[in-house]
Formats: sequence, structure tokens, C-alpha cells
Amino acid sequence: MNAVSKIWAAVFVAGLVFSNYYLYSTTNSKLESYKSEPPFLRFDFTDSYLVDRSSQAPYLADGNLNTEWRKLRPSSMKMDFDLELRLSHRLKSGVYVPTNWKGLKVIACSKNTPLLSLKILEREAINVDKESRLPNDTEYGSIDLDFSKSETATVLLKKDAGSVLQKEYPSGIWIWAVQGTFQSVGPDSCIADIQLFE
Repeated sequence: MNAVSKIWAAVFVAGLVFSNYYLYSTTNSKLESYKSEPPFLRFDFTDSYLVDRSSQAPYLADGNLNTEWRKLRPSSMKMDFDLELRLSHRLKSGVYVPTNWKGLKVIACSKNTPLLSLKILEREAINVDKESRLPNDTEYGSIDLDFSKSETATVLLKKDAGSVLQKEYPSGIWIWAVQGTFQSVGPDSCIADIQLFE
């Protein structure tokens, strides 16, 4: 009986050590990933997923052309969706170095997709450790995208930025964000993906 108890105690301790190591290693890699590419907000103000579960806000910028978002309900706001895309800088060896984002690619589901009014924003990057408030937006530009000739519309970006020391974050760093609005509701008001490219 005493030997069995010792075996179970050893198994319990080994399991505890292994689970703690696993938790530490997976959390540490996620924290390192967060430092260079933090998770971003994606809002669908139409709540179209209530009509069709396959139409969700994360699908607007997930990098997967097999997922789609459709405007299947009227919006509760002035815009249909609000997406934070990527940081203006990448963390390398303790310094945020500007990423040379050349443009924005909006990929519609078909050439039948109606006109999309798109506002491009430079959203203030907030230091979540120190501040708890809504970020300020600066409008970079706005454009109406016509998909009748091509399912892919490209908007060129030009914004100069300097390097920022890690301890100075978020000064001089912003998040590229977009807000989009379709004038009509229906399955043709459909976006496959929105991507920044270098």
C-alpha cells in the first residue's frame, strides 16, 4: 500500500512539473508573439453572423480567401465594420522598426460586389499597461472601391516613420485600421479578405 502511494505521489509531482513547464513555454512564446504583432480588434456592426454563422468579423482580415464576410443586416453604426490590421512597426532587438507597408488590398467575393466606401485610419497604439481609454484615430484617406472590373482593389500607402525604442512605445507607432460601408444589404455585399502588403 505504501509503495502504491509513493508511485501515485511521484506521478502527481511529475505531472505537475510537466504541466507547469508546458504552460510556461506556450505562454512565453505567445507573449513574444504579442510584443511584435499584438492581437487586434475586429467589429461587425451589422451582426450578420446572426443570419449566417459563416459571416463573421474575424473573416474580414484572417488571410484566408475561403472565409467570407457578408452584410446581411443593416448596421447599427455609420460604418458596417471596423478592423485593426497591423502595427506600423515591428519589434526587433528592443527597437520598433517601421514596416514598409506599401498598400492595402481589398478582395471582394465577386465582380457583383457593390461599391464599398472605405476609410483608412492611423489608430493610436495604446500602452495597455498604463492607459485604459479609447484610442484616437487620424484619417489617412477615404476611397470608394469599385469591384465591377476586378475582385481585387488596391490602395497605395505612403507614410514615413522612424525607429522607436521599446521603452518609448507607443510614441510614434500606430495601427493601420479601416472602416468600411456598403450601401446595400445582401449576399453580394461580400468581402473575402483585407490585407496590408509590403
